[in-house]
Amino acid sequence: MKSEIKNFGIYGKDADSISEDLIHLVSIDSSCRKHNWMINPHFHSQLYQFFFIESGSGVCLLNDKSKTFEGVHLIIVPENTLHGFQFKEDIKGYTLSVSSRIIEKITDSDKELFFEVNKARMINMNNHFEEFNDAMDSIRRMNQELSMNAAKTHLFLETILLLLFVKIFRFRIDKSKDYLAATKELVYYRNFMKMIKSEIPTNKSIEHYTKAIGISKTHLNRVCQAITGKPTKQVICDFLLSESMVLMTHTDKTVSEIAYQLEFKDVSYFCRFFKKQTGYTPAQFRIDSRNNINQKILYNY
Repeated sequence: MKSEIKNFGIYGKDADSISEDLIHLVSIDSSCRKHNWMINPHFHSQLYQFFFIESGSGVCLLNDKSKTFEGVHLIIVPENTLHGFQFKEDIKGYTLSVSSRIIEKITDSDKELFFEVNKARMINMNNHFEEFNDAMDSIRRMNQELSMNAAKTHLFLETILLLLFVKIFRFRIDKSKDYLAATKELVYYRNFMKMIKSEIPTNKSIEHYTKAIGISKTHLNRVCQAITGKPTKQVICDFLLSESMVLMTHTDKTVSEIAYQLEFKDVSYFCRFFKKQTGYTPAQFRIDSRNNINQKILYNY
């Protein structure tokens, strides 16, 4: 029988084991060996993770997409992001885990940094060794500090963490043509996404969000278009679709139970919504995903 997808603290530990001041650094080799190099799909509700892959290969599952990687990579996993790994035994690197409170604290004065660490993605650094080594200098300094019993350790770690995020941000804006919105726009988008994640948006009007944020429907639509390339309504639809896919792939809830949990007015409406977005009925998607979930984790698709 398929079990509920797990919400962990550090992988393998209960979610309530996360302290508000958690900054945890461990080598991928030592942490994953005991799990036979397989990290099953899971998520963290109050934890961000950053995987600094120095060498080796494997497959990374982020939300509903699986990608192979080899060599130098940076993988960013924000809170509430479904992720899993199948590492090869040659993997080398570090996993940095940071509590949501620390992330919000050190990025509070710069919303662009907050936005940068809230995009789940895998960044190929194989042609950018200088930038990756610069980031690894911060990781090595953090690792050294964690092994010491020095005064003001946590302040030191937060300072290095902020420096690390700035390094990542500079690399991204230097190498990417992605649109970088103004700080105020990022605040609006951040607040919008926090509301969507905290309350099921199925039966909420767009005015419900714009009134709380303090902007017009047109303005919110421009914000969503600028940052995601999609209108407000589609951002909401994508969130609901992602939630439903996770529930259908990783739980034993019936389609009716999922429709009820996501507050659709009836199962027929949910089925029409799902097919419009994916081209599959929920039942077809579940059969396909369960037949292919192992291949999705083991192979690129």
